[in-house]
Amino acid sequence: MQAICFDFDGTLVDSEVFHAQNWSDYLAGHEVDMSSEVFLRDYAGVTWIKVAQDLKSRFFLKPDIEEILEQMVAITHDALMKGTIPAKAGVDEMLREFHGNLPLAVVTGAPRDYVEGILQRHGWLELFDHVFCGEDVENNKPEPDIYELACKTLGYCSSRVIAIEDSLTGLQSASSAGLKVVLVNDIQNDWRITPDYHFSTIQDARPVVAGLLNPEQN
Repeated sequence: MQAICFDFDGTLVDSEVFHAQNWSDYLAGHEVDMSSEVFLRDYAGVTWIKVAQDLKSRFFLKPDIEEILEQMVAITHDALMKGTIPAKAGVDEMLREFHGNLPLAVVTGAPRDYVEGILQRHGWLELFDHVFCGEDVENNKPEPDIYELACKTLGYCSSRVIAIEDSLTGLQSASSAGLKVVLVNDIQNDWRITPDYHFSTIQDARPVVAGLLNPEQN
């Protein structure tokens, strides 16, 4: 394999609960009661714009989609001023092990300012050769566009690139684009789509990913 693409939320950083609480707080301001647990059940891994579109339709929210997204960026920024989102266990070690040995990229549906800000706070931004975000493509995950863009920019056939993902949305996107997918989460899913590999943690996935990068095993 010739490059690794990492999803961001839920893969590099433990952000799913953080965002769920922010969305829950936003909805409460519009007199909608949705707990962070329910939000995670319904929207884990779903891109912000699709979340905004669905919530607006579902609860007849008055702000338009752009305004909802602007307000959520502001809420997220304010929350981050109180402290950064923690890294997923084992991520820092994995990134530093592979950095310099092959191209690394972030491939996420999240906004660039948010993503690069968190990467910088963790000291990771310089470890990545590219950061691909939702605004870089017309059709975000689960469509394959962003992974197709990543592979084209990296200059490698998609079958020679690893995608590390944590959600159904990301799995669908990377699989449709033809990447080898390593799914990292502790969910026993019934998604009717099977990743190439499935591990509970990055620590479990790390030796297998390292083996995939060994030319003798490729």
